[in-house]
Amino acid sequence: MKFHPIAIVGILLMAGGVAALIHPQMAMPAKKQEIQVGEGKAIIETRRIVTFPRPFSVLLILAGAGQAFLTCKVRHRI
Repeated sequence: MKFHPIAIVGILLMAGGVAALIHPQMAMPAKKQEIQVGEGKAIIETRRIVTFPRPFSVLLILAGAGQAFLTCKVRHRI
């Protein structure tokens, strides 16, 4: 069985889909701001929460599985 390098991308897609199913919300830093309050400083950090829908996660798993399966397929020459 010959392992094609593009199959790695399929495996990563499957791993990303499974991770999105297990933990569908991801917090990303959006903005950091310093405000002067009297003699001290206050740091305000806002975060964006990205939610991955279940159909997107399933689509990632299916696309990754298809890509890994089709690139690792053994082809016999006659």
